[in-house]
Amino acid sequence: MKIQESAENYLETIYILRKRNGSVRSIDIANELAFSKPSVSVAMKNLRINNLILVNDEGHITLTDEGRRIAETIYERHTALSKWLMDLGVSEQTA
Repeated sequence: MKIQESAENYLETIYILRKRNGSVRSIDIANELAFSKPSVSVAMKNLRINNLILVNDEGHITLTDEGRRIAETIYERHTALSKWLMDLGVSEQTA
């Protein structure tokens, strides 16, 4: 499945927040990315329609198997690229 870059960024953010905090809600994503709550809400609806996330009755977001696979791929790519840039002397913040 080909998804847009913005969807990949949301999935990666959900993945990171889940690792960091144990649970994820839309407000956590909005705060992490400095996006408006309505923008995140629309994105979560699209991810849910595409079966990339699940949202329970309390608003907690989890990745489906496909969503997790995409998020892990993006995360690993970003981690490897950042490490490579830092090895070249780029600051961690810039990388």
